[in-house]
Amino acid sequence: MSTRHPYYRRVRPTQQREDWFVGDGTHVDFSHPNVHLDAFDQIDAVAEAHKRFDLRAAAVLRAAAGPEDGTFWQLPHDASLLFDAGVLELKEYHVVSVVSPTRKCLAILAYPDYFATFGPFSLGAKTPSAVARSIVSEAILAANPGWCGTFGPGIEATVDVLVANEGNYDFTQMHLLPMAYRYYDDLTLDAQEYLITALLAGGRIHGPGQKDTYTCGPYPEYWSRAGVVKVSDPLGLTSVKLKRIGETENHILMIMTARYLINQLLYQRDRKVWFDNRRNGIDEILYSVLGAGAGPLFVHPIAAHKEPSAGSCAFLLLDLLQRILRDDFSEYNAKNYQAETRWALLNLCSYAYDHEVRLAARMALDYLSAHFAVSSNDLRRLLPFRRRNEATSGRNAHDAQGFMTAGTLAWYEGADTMGSTFAILAGNMRAYEAGAWSIWDSGGDQVIDALSDYRIPPSIHDLFVNDAHRRFHQRLHRYVRGDDDEVGGNRNCDNMEIFASSPSYLITAGGTPATYAIDPHFAGFKFGDYEQQRGVAVTTSFMPTTYAQNSVRADGLIQFSGFSDQMFTKPFIFGGAWNYGVAPDFACGHQIQLPDWLKNLRGSANYVADGNFTFINQGPPAFASGRPGYFLAIYQENGFGLLEAFDTWLHPGVMTLLRPRVMTFEEFQQDVKDRNPTLSLKSNVETHYTTSNGNQFDFIIWNDGSRHDTLVGAEVLNLVYGDRDPRDAFGNAGNVTDKFLNGTVMNSTGDAVVQITNHDLRSTITLDMSDVLHPRRIAETGEVEQAGFDNEVWLDFEWVGPNQGDACQPFSTLAAATAAVADGGVIKILPGQTSERTIGGGKRMTLVAPIGGVTIGVR
Repeated sequence: MSTRHPYYRRVRPTQQREDWFVGDGTHVDFSHPNVHLDAFDQIDAVAEAHKRFDLRAAAVLRAAAGPEDGTFWQLPHDASLLFDAGVLELKEYHVVSVVSPTRKCLAILAYPDYFATFGPFSLGAKTPSAVARSIVSEAILAANPGWCGTFGPGIEATVDVLVANEGNYDFTQMHLLPMAYRYYDDLTLDAQEYLITALLAGGRIHGPGQKDTYTCGPYPEYWSRAGVVKVSDPLGLTSVKLKRIGETENHILMIMTARYLINQLLYQRDRKVWFDNRRNGIDEILYSVLGAGAGPLFVHPIAAHKEPSAGSCAFLLLDLLQRILRDDFSEYNAKNYQAETRWALLNLCSYAYDHEVRLAARMALDYLSAHFAVSSNDLRRLLPFRRRNEATSGRNAHDAQGFMTAGTLAWYEGADTMGSTFAILAGNMRAYEAGAWSIWDSGGDQVIDALSDYRIPPSIHDLFVNDAHRRFHQRLHRYVRGDDDEVGGNRNCDNMEIFASSPSYLITAGGTPATYAIDPHFAGFKFGDYEQQRGVAVTTSFMPTTYAQNSVRADGLIQFSGFSDQMFTKPFIFGGAWNYGVAPDFACGHQIQLPDWLKNLRGSANYVADGNFTFINQGPPAFASGRPGYFLAIYQENGFGLLEAFDTWLHPGVMTLLRPRVMTFEEFQQDVKDRNPTLSLKSNVETHYTTSNGNQFDFIIWNDGSRHDTLVGAEVLNLVYGDRDPRDAFGNAGNVTDKFLNGTVMNSTGDAVVQITNHDLRSTITLDMSDVLHPRRIAETGEVEQAGFDNEVWLDFEWVGPNQGDACQPFSTLAAATAAVADGGVIKILPGQTSERTIGGGKRMTLVAPIGGVTIGVR
């Protein structure tokens, strides 16, 4: 290796005007009209949102890099000032204290790329870059590495586990990694090396019953476990045995990512095989230590591998990324951990040297982008999730009847954190207009998204910002995997998500309860804060598109059924819910809650009570045509309820013999009753229904425990799609329930193969991880990107050693690299020079110098 410099060079954005943003650290400010998209009628919305990405990133950094007080930036800094300004944080354990650089350090390093000064004050003779370099380097050198994963230091016995201090230093490492790769040149020499060799490589992983390890080198045998403890029956009736404590999935992914990316940097400093991510499996490690005479298992030379070996860091990481495309995450929709898992994927997508890992991470991010697009409306969503919190506030807040009261947009009201993440990535932030076009947050959680290389693909981005294209019916079905098929013992669940969207609304099924993500039982008894590990069902909901009702809280939605955290276990527990009563334009459940905005329409012409029916007119008035609007038919009987919606924005007219004309509210009322003349709701009785769009199906609601081992529930059966909206039928989400993904947008076409379709653009993206060592992505343009098979090779003119063409064993001559690289592939060249002049021999290829400093043809 000819350099210790990370093989990465950032692209600097255009600098922005500071006076367009408020930077007081309390909110991310998008209020300037040049920053946010128009709420409606934005011309070429995808291109405009993409063009304004740097402005949204600037807003994040303006908030996250604060404070506004200029004295902090002008004075010499000591530790107390660094703590006061939020640049350092202290975590105290009973045996040691850990001082860590905060996410603000990353924001401060990035700030000079986006702004010419640090706020409305003078820095004297100093430049913003010099100030940032000084502050962050001082913070790095004042810090010490901490403990990653679930457990901090000093946790050894069962009783310790139950009252353990958390580690969580891997959260910090996710922000230290971009500092090391992206802003290496903006740190002092001492800070560069201390950051990499101490704060990153020195991260400890501690678990009871296991040896401490560090976040570098090969993965230990117990890499997916948080610990092992001895347990016995408290009454002494059984013998002592070992209980394996599974590590949580977010920690597994972050620790794996940190180890892999840290190894890359350490190999540039010390060419030991245990830092070689493709070859640091057990066979290669033993061979490097013991040599060929070690025995028949270890006779192969470490130079023999062109692809990641089994057990190596690269292989294990690819295996985990493959699982995401096969059946999503085990800890499904764990709201408080979605940001952390994304940080790991974003870092891999931006900084991995191995093309296989980099491409697989980007494909996982593409899947997550499409999933969020179909599960949200204007960045708001209400999904089933694990990590159950208290019933009166927080992420699963609900009332005594089980109707949800949590937020759907703001994290501090219990909403998941992904709304603010995709406000940055996608830019469809009109739901934030009521909050002064601001995310009320310090911006720290969004910094990695703002600075990463990942961008949402255009055909997926279109589903966020083009309302007319948001017509879909989508199902996602997770499954319980066997003991040998789940990393770390984290159990998945048998649970579905169902979404039925139209430009004016999103209907979301509430799911069913699931078991614990990590088994909390010790000797037959449950210990610890085990309730947060449980999967819960939430209500089925009707969410209007932002316009007349902003609906940023669940109690502003029309809701069916109720919250449930109890799985049905005869004869001891009689509970549970099966909240799947969703079809295009339709929802039902064993109970219904109408929000205040709807009740307040009583007495107006827009609210019509007709027997068991209530008809609601939220169609746009004449002066507001071209805006979200809908008619509702709500039917209630015996406590049960159903809803049919008709999208007046998507379908402003009805066909007659002569010409299309506008459907009136009165015609809608009569049409609903004519199509369903014998409608009646009774428990456990199948009922037929036909919607205005011509969809026909049976549905069933119950409240007597008669189906699916649940006390209450609803589901739609035997859906026959009409022909008015042909997009609804694609993937047959109404009837096919045994696939991981099927529906209008996302479909599983093979094991770990996902197709993402935008019917209005007539485009499809294929994410193919069926071959774990050779990820393959087909873009909406038809361009194929394949990793492995020498599609990307590395070249270092100064390298002396085995030539396999990867970053750790690169080719040393241009001739060897051009002969090996696949047609249309990429050669990445490290700094150096060569006298060779012949390139390619007619083969198509791209030459890239990741950090420059390459001269070809010199004599």
